[in-house]
Amino acid sequence: MKRYFLYHILSVIPMVSFAEVSDYNPAHVRDSGLLSYDVSHYGISLEVSDTSTYITGHTDVLATALEPIDELVFELNTGLQVDSVFIDGQKIGSYTHSQDLIKFAPVVPLNEDSLFTARVYYHGVGGQNSFFAGISNRTDRQWGSRVTYTLSEPFRAFDWFACKQVLSDKADSADIYITVEENLKAGSNGILAGIDSLPGNKVRYRWRSRYPIAYYLLSLSVSEYKDYSFYIKLASLPDSILIQNYIYDVPGYFEQNKEDIDETADLIRLYSRLFSPYPFRKEKYGHCLAPMGGGMEHQTMTTLSGFGFNLVAHELAHQWFGDNVTCASWQDIWINEGFASYGEYLALEALKSRTEADFWMGQAHKLALSEPEGSVYIPEEDAGEESRIFSMALSYKKGAALVHMIRYELGDDSLFFETLASFQDQYADSVATGQDFLNVLNETSGTDFDWFFDQWYYGQGFPRFQFTWWQTSDSVLINIRQSGSSGKTPFFRTRLDLGLQLENGGDTTFRITCDRPGMKVGIRFEKPVVSLAPDPENWVLDQSQVYRKVVTNRYLSINPNPFGDELNIVFQEGIGNREIVLCDMSGKVIEKHFSTAGMVTLNTHDLSQGFYLLQVREGNDSYTARVVRQ
Repeated sequence: MKRYFLYHILSVIPMVSFAEVSDYNPAHVRDSGLLSYDVSHYGISLEVSDTSTYITGHTDVLATALEPIDELVFELNTGLQVDSVFIDGQKIGSYTHSQDLIKFAPVVPLNEDSLFTARVYYHGVGGQNSFFAGISNRTDRQWGSRVTYTLSEPFRAFDWFACKQVLSDKADSADIYITVEENLKAGSNGILAGIDSLPGNKVRYRWRSRYPIAYYLLSLSVSEYKDYSFYIKLASLPDSILIQNYIYDVPGYFEQNKEDIDETADLIRLYSRLFSPYPFRKEKYGHCLAPMGGGMEHQTMTTLSGFGFNLVAHELAHQWFGDNVTCASWQDIWINEGFASYGEYLALEALKSRTEADFWMGQAHKLALSEPEGSVYIPEEDAGEESRIFSMALSYKKGAALVHMIRYELGDDSLFFETLASFQDQYADSVATGQDFLNVLNETSGTDFDWFFDQWYYGQGFPRFQFTWWQTSDSVLINIRQSGSSGKTPFFRTRLDLGLQLENGGDTTFRITCDRPGMKVGIRFEKPVVSLAPDPENWVLDQSQVYRKVVTNRYLSINPNPFGDELNIVFQEGIGNREIVLCDMSGKVIEKHFSTAGMVTLNTHDLSQGFYLLQVREGNDSYTARVVRQ
């Protein structure tokens, strides 16, 4: 009956052929036998409690043979006990289960293009005691709720169901049945098709998803939950979208968090306008709470530890970048994490304030700059390391900075968001690489961004600038030197804004293109300038040092200017009796000194920020310079 049910429901579901994504070369595949078939459907039926990671049940895998198969291979943690294995309803008498792989021979070898169903019964304690455990059981320290939940990314789906962990092979659909005690609720992907009452005071939650889904995005979460659901309407869609939240059913939680949960509606509206309409709108979006110390973007039902604005924004953005379009390999995790991180910035920019968005980007840059050697693209030899895949500095923050710089280089928000929407449209329900995004960017913009990806995506580090500037009577002159933080990428071509702070309190900005390691820039500008600010709006990931050439004439030099706690005056000629006076702009004398030394240092620690006049008198001669306390 189960096998018939699977075949019946899939007869009306459009399937994504493995051939459509076969151009992607899978890396870090546990066994080559996993590449011999294409998964169409996962049917997972498990009994789960909220007190441990002990599970019992079975997994059905509906698949198509891509070549003749005389041995089938699935992944399942050897910590779980396999009870029996079936293929097309026939029990397999002999199988092996070692090194997290189940291997068995079909009763009759499978022909190429043949459709088959495998079922694996198993039980045991799943997972491991770490953040990346496939299944975990923990108690929320603040609220006391006990939760069993899954987190399969990147390599731990086999901790709780028999599977094929190959990113390029999305299942076309999934059914997840979870049996629990009647006081518990069980959340998962898709829509809740029904809740069945079972003997022994148990209930079975039947979740059904009919969108293509990567193996690591399947999930379950079990606890004493309260269901807080509501609907939202998008102007671009005829039907409302269900927002379903499984939150802790404890006094005070709902009241303290309702306002934050409700912000999900604003975020969905925002991303639907910026990226494309919410991709899983025929099912739902929702959250399951779990004490995981963060969040995981399980398709249609994120698992998270709380409803902080940035966390909710990040995980929701993943429904487009990571779920609808999934990275084709872990080397291209930027497709997931770089864009979802930038979703936080976009949410702050649109729904909070410019100040909060700018602070976020400043902090992102600070963390990204802590990795002077790293690339956003992950080398193949590192793509099996969870710590490297999920590097906060590189995959998340530098990844977000890269998206921000693309927006800056385009210089047209309409074109930028058109590019994101086109990418979503072209790779919906499938997988993509960073190179795929580059191709869409080139096509949509009509501009060649290959150079940009060579330095920012595949290259390492970031640019370091040194600016030395001075002003003549009618111009501002700037010497620019650039080097890379990594010898692997010694130069970064980039546009760059330069801000000039004027003596009268105003400012102006102009844009240059840095296309050489050493440049000289001259700008016709007669108004007095007190400071130069490279990249004042923080578009570019870089480190900059700014030097103002000392004010010099035949008689004296003043440095630094602007000055801090000290102001140095160097006399170009010999010993003389000099009166040195520092005044404010009204002419009030602040300090007066008499000296015959060749250099005089004034202690300016107690001066407030602003403009001052320095006057030097020697005999009948007088010299005046305007200086700035920063």
